[in-house]
Amino acid sequence: MPRRHLVARVAVELRQTVDLRTGAERRSTLDRRSRSLRAATTEAPGEHVRNALQLLAVLHTAPETPREHRADIEAALRRLERALQVLERR
Repeated sequence: MPRRHLVARVAVELRQTVDLRTGAERRSTLDRRSRSLRAATTEAPGEHVRNALQLLAVLHTAPETPREHRADIEAALRRLERALQVLERR
């Protein structure tokens, strides 16, 4: 008879420990799902804001930027600077 169709009786439970996982593996599924998926090498939100500030500053000072867009760029710069301040306080 093939092994998977063979039924064998076992008198005593052979397992000593029900769950052999330890450490991070032992956590519940919800704990594993809720952990941050961001890798340690990924930039923090503050770094993204700093990069956006640098890009907008270059765009703002570029001679080919139309005057009507400069006010919008200045407003975006101020808002990003404020967001960076809030992020750094946390």
